[in-house]
Amino acid sequence: MKNTLAIAMLAAATVPMAAHAEGSYVGAGLGYAEHKIAINKFGTYKDNDLAVKVFTGHNFDKNFGIEAGYADLGEIESVNAGLSAKGRSFYVAGTATLPLGEKFALTGKLGIAKNRSKFNMPDGDVKHKKTDALISVGATYAITKTIGAFVEFENYGNMGQPSGGASLKVRVLSTGMRFSF
Repeated sequence: MKNTLAIAMLAAATVPMAAHAEGSYVGAGLGYAEHKIAINKFGTYKDNDLAVKVFTGHNFDKNFGIEAGYADLGEIESVNAGLSAKGRSFYVAGTATLPLGEKFALTGKLGIAKNRSKFNMPDGDVKHKKTDALISVGATYAITKTIGAFVEFENYGNMGQPSGGASLKVRVLSTGMRFSF
């Protein structure tokens, strides 16, 4: 049922793209994911891992659009405490772009992230799902009319908070390419 919700969100985001293909785009990125895990029994632990994301979107005009994507946010591990956590997210967001000339633009996203996390703890594994806000700021550079490079900072919020007092928050600094068609 919940997988159906994620698929429906992605499908809803791509419907406008079929009608107006000239403003559509796809892209991919790699980034530095900072994980902060807090477990009542063990305290707080921060670490980082590689994040990977793929996305598609549509610009309604030069300032506003919509985007949907999937992000694998990596995994962190604390050998001393015997725990690890990993996260992933499906998201849909409204986008805003502020052009600063012909090649540069500032960007922002505000949307909903359907987050999934898995905690491997000494007591056993716990999977959790949580919907939270996705907030992003970034910049783009147009290499050509159809190819752009981006850098952005994304906050996926709370990835999960299963019983037992555990929580996982993930922020990502990423870069990648966007291809318009």
